[in-house]
Amino acid sequence: MDTRRRTIIAVSLTTLVLLAIAVTLGVRHYTDTAPDTDYQELAQGWDNRVREQMHHLSFGSRILPYDWLLHLEQADSDEPLRDNAHLAGLGFIPARASPLNPDGLPVGFSRDHARDGQLWAGVNCAACHTGVIRYNGEQAIVEGAPALIDFSGLEAAVEASLAATLADDGKFQRLVTALATEDPDALRQQLQQRRDYLNWRRGINRSDTAYGHGRLDAFGQIFNTVAVELLEEPANARPANAPVSYPFLWRASHLDLVQWNGSAPNKAPGPLIQNVTTALAVYGTANLVDHSGRTGYPSSVNVSNLGTLQKHYYQLQAPRWPVSLLGALDSDRVARGETLYRNNCLACHQLSDRNQAKESLRVTLVPLTEVGTDPRMADNFIDARADTGALQGRKQFVLAGDRFGEQARTIDMVVHAAMGATLRHPVEAVVAAVKDYQKVYGTQPADEPRQYKARPLAGVWATAPYLHNGSVPTLFDLLTPPSERPRQFHVGSAHFDPERVGFDTTAGAHTSLFDTSLPGNHNGGHVYGTDLPEADRLALIEYLKSL
Repeated sequence: MDTRRRTIIAVSLTTLVLLAIAVTLGVRHYTDTAPDTDYQELAQGWDNRVREQMHHLSFGSRILPYDWLLHLEQADSDEPLRDNAHLAGLGFIPARASPLNPDGLPVGFSRDHARDGQLWAGVNCAACHTGVIRYNGEQAIVEGAPALIDFSGLEAAVEASLAATLADDGKFQRLVTALATEDPDALRQQLQQRRDYLNWRRGINRSDTAYGHGRLDAFGQIFNTVAVELLEEPANARPANAPVSYPFLWRASHLDLVQWNGSAPNKAPGPLIQNVTTALAVYGTANLVDHSGRTGYPSSVNVSNLGTLQKHYYQLQAPRWPVSLLGALDSDRVARGETLYRNNCLACHQLSDRNQAKESLRVTLVPLTEVGTDPRMADNFIDARADTGALQGRKQFVLAGDRFGEQARTIDMVVHAAMGATLRHPVEAVVAAVKDYQKVYGTQPADEPRQYKARPLAGVWATAPYLHNGSVPTLFDLLTPPSERPRQFHVGSAHFDPERVGFDTTAGAHTSLFDTSLPGNHNGGHVYGTDLPEADRLALIEYLKSL
């Protein structure tokens, strides 16, 4: 029996087990609240109640104890670490206080309740998948768009704050007072432990190429989370050195395959398993060492909330070009561009229909030898193997499948950990599976996906920078020959260029330099349409704005 068939059988068995013990469906209701800050809200199918859930509902991320985040100071001043201006400088979007966000933390910050009563601050999907467009003094929030956050910068700022608090008696005493702690020595020990952990985690996820704004090596970090941290196997550490842009999420739930390399099937329960891996990657916890896995692995993952998040992302619509903000489109150019699109783009990027709420879509998988873009992300995924440690002898799919030997593909170990965390909460898992179940094509990914996916381009105008690694700043640059594309540019500004379709690339106080000569940052390949005359390129771009 081949690996794919075993996978299908194991997942089916897991689903049947979950369904067999499901006894109830739980639904939590939230009040309708005001939208976040002073942004225009584009019509994307969400009301304010849903936005509040999507912006702040926890899926189990635990970066810091919540009251620490509220009261820690910035490393080089006595200003709060959570100060809106400080976090906005890292790309986070300010938000108003609401029932799920009582302290007015930015979009994507969440509160997670641990079983021991500890309240944790973390992030959820919206931190990395909510964009902003600024133009002529106005601004709009784009749900599901790639964020321009500097996540590595946030990690560094948190660690530096902890280190400074430990080194500065004034900072430490102010924190003691703010927390009203009765045991300063215990607090100091806890601060030191968390600082050491964050420093260690940043160390195992080292990269010779800085991420900067708008990027993260998600696979590299989840591979290290499972293979190194959760299995307590330090020798498994591999550089997380293939940063990619955060993908846009509208219509992602409708695709047959997801991830930049098309490595994950989207047929249920695939989305739930993928979302559990995401929760583990962003400071989730799980105990793989002290449990056999037969009854699942204890973890911080909130499976029920993941179902809610996935359900709403399925409903998310692509943003239309905001005429009131960016101006009207040229109808003649749009018509001319549609013909150019059909001749140059449609073979890979099929069209989607906003009016078909439940349409199923297929991606096109383009081999690296053809698309010619930077290979590091795809190669790292294929090459990643690790010692199985405590997983040795356990079944690959927890309840079924071959048993792990001494080594395995890291992705197989990640799937095992996610399935185990899911099985620990069978009723919640069924609720989540029911919430996010949608009909999609049942395509199986390749065993070695040395490829990148091409997907429908509705709303692509709001997703700069372009290519999987964010190495091309605008659509205009993407339609120029690789030798003419910018070799260096800055990322982090949300000021929009409606002509070239992308963001301002000049240096600023809160931007990061993107150098395409660095490993993982190469901007070659994807030469489709680059031989068109400039007038045709502009017409094609006008049509892309209309999608």
